[in-house]
Amino acid sequence: MESSSQLIETVLAWYREPLFLYFPVYSNLIALAAFLIMATPLTWLAVRNPEWARRFRIQERRLGTYDGIILQSVKQLQINFSMVIVLSVLAWPVLRLTGIHMGPWPAWYVVAGQVLLFSILDDFLYYWLHLAIHKNLLLYYYVHRHHHRVTTPISITGNYLHPIEFLLISNMILIGPVLLGAHIGTVWIWLVVRQWEAAEQHSGYSFPWNPMHLLPFYDGPAFHDFHHTKFVGNYAGLYGWTDTLRGTLSERYLEWKRAGLREAARSRA
Repeated sequence: MESSSQLIETVLAWYREPLFLYFPVYSNLIALAAFLIMATPLTWLAVRNPEWARRFRIQERRLGTYDGIILQSVKQLQINFSMVIVLSVLAWPVLRLTGIHMGPWPAWYVVAGQVLLFSILDDFLYYWLHLAIHKNLLLYYYVHRHHHRVTTPISITGNYLHPIEFLLISNMILIGPVLLGAHIGTVWIWLVVRQWEAAEQHSGYSFPWNPMHLLPFYDGPAFHDFHHTKFVGNYAGLYGWTDTLRGTLSERYLEWKRAGLREAARSRA
């Protein structure tokens, strides 16, 4: 009985650690808030479809009314993030051993370098996870097909995922921070960047002034948008280098790029 009491007290002490609130609780809430803050105006843009923005639309077709998919996406957000928060809290005895910490803030260039590294690693791992799901008929039919109900993406659908897929991606996002034992503040910045990716890649618009175009192998939301049109090719999430090296770029995406280059050449002539 005494040993059981000691065990209970030890576990309770783990949950009283300051990092408990900052890591499994606040991190998930920050990710959810970041996604909603960034996805809401982009979703509003798609719904209103103002004339000035139409020339930047990736797909000419529209869903007609977005009310149904917006409501479904919001419900899915509630389900997915509630599930991940509960599981993260239950997994705290393991998460506390990952090396993610609340020590002194690292230098800004360390934070920037780590976030860039996280994005490259996450994109590489996502490519293989995404490809494997597409190749496995059971996983595709019962899990990933949920996301592919959306053929003309809008921003709020960025996290419209089956709970199993959402859980897999949520764990994959943390691989980089766990490997490097990152500061919790760096983890939060990375989560905001990752949620921006989810919101922007499903926005349906490709704006030339997007500063993310400064990243090598990045072609904006068009890269992922064309994956939604035929569900084939462009399996990476952010960068195109993995698909380029493995020859899995979407043919329709390549046609779109060639058409854009021709238009740009004509405008310069």
